[in-house]
Amino acid sequence: MYISKILVQNFRSYDKKLVEFDKKANLILGKNGSGKTNLLEAIYFLSSGKSFRSSSSGQLIKWGEKVSSVRAKINDKDGESEIEVQLWREDSGSLKRRFLIDKVVKTRAKYWGKAKIVVFEPEDIRLVNGSPGRRREFLDGVFANIEWRYASALSQYHKALKHRNELLDIIASGKAQKTELFYWDQSLIKNAEIIQNLRFNWVKSANDFFLSHQDKEINKFYIKYQASSVTLEKLEKLYPLEVAAGHSKCGPHLDDFSIDYADFQTEDKNLAFWGSRGQQRLAVLALRLAQINYLEEQYKEEPILLLDDIFSELDENHRQIVIEICRKYQTIFTSAEEINLPTAQIVNL
Repeated sequence: MYISKILVQNFRSYDKKLVEFDKKANLILGKNGSGKTNLLEAIYFLSSGKSFRSSSSGQLIKWGEKVSSVRAKINDKDGESEIEVQLWREDSGSLKRRFLIDKVVKTRAKYWGKAKIVVFEPEDIRLVNGSPGRRREFLDGVFANIEWRYASALSQYHKALKHRNELLDIIASGKAQKTELFYWDQSLIKNAEIIQNLRFNWVKSANDFFLSHQDKEINKFYIKYQASSVTLEKLEKLYPLEVAAGHSKCGPHLDDFSIDYADFQTEDKNLAFWGSRGQQRLAVLALRLAQINYLEEQYKEEPILLLDDIFSELDENHRQIVIEICRKYQTIFTSAEEINLPTAQIVNL
């Protein structure tokens, strides 16, 4: 899969920008503040109508405008097609999205998976030593633009969780009965099973990938997934504690994982505690490589890779791993200075 050209309109800092890309390596070159990451963000926006950054969707529309769009020519196993995602702000202030394939409007479910994209960014180091919430965001991101079942289940799960937590508070005040939790309990359990089964599948795929990798460091990594299961029996047992606390105490919203290193001479082999900065950076790179491998295994499609100024975070050996990736996938790098990528097409900003 690769993007041959992209047209960005009223997106972030761009009024209108047309860029053509090579099938393999591309380097977006420009000073800090020139819009390099904004362009990567626009490419990612094509996958699901969302950003890979934490800012609100409303900030994607250029200041002073009401409508933003990103359109691209994409080539995949089905041939060439034109895809587009539009975002606009209504008079009420609410945001709307429209997804199109070859100028035909599609539902989000029908559009999902049309552009398979993996992002590498400097903040990824927080996957090792950051909060559990950051790692859950990563797991969600593995499926974010490819697996509609996961996206739908996650949305329904958080809806059920919100209503259930509100109801627990009302029960604590004596204005509702325990039996009123039944519907939300069922929704929680059903959607948690979908979410956690897919997460388990990815973790197994990632650990198999690490074990078979030729790099002597990567093949010593493994992921330890700590899933917070949800069953009727567990909810029954936790009920008194949940009413007292006013929130649900089990479920995928509490899942976590660690990246462990087999050669540590300690009982706890978590890289967050015992790993060097270099090992932690390599572990993050390995996670992204495992994500790429999973996409290829499951969907028989090569993803597009976006790399946001990550060379500054890697030593020479690990840079070579990334450069090798460029030979197989379309890769779009950003940098404030030239990088030794002899075959890369340069996009100057």
